[in-house]
Amino acid sequence: MLAEGLWADVKVGGEHIHLFAEHNALGVQASIYNVKAKNWIAPSEFVNDLQQAKSKVVALAAAYLKQTVNLDLPPLEWKQARSV
Repeated sequence: MLAEGLWADVKVGGEHIHLFAEHNALGVQASIYNVKAKNWIAPSEFVNDLQQAKSKVVALAAAYLKQTVNLDLPPLEWKQARSV
């Protein structure tokens, strides 16, 4: 069950990824999902808090986009994740 969380949608250079920073029953996790390829670029990784999760996925997404399409990560609009 998701207690609290944020996510961001990124579409750039033919890539479409979702960045997640979430606090669930297991703890706080950071992850990145490739919507187009339907696989995890960065599977869930435990971090200390939501701010650290956001920082982690931003850094990983920036590196991924630079490596795959040689583009910078655009400004992000973080959205509240739905609570179940």
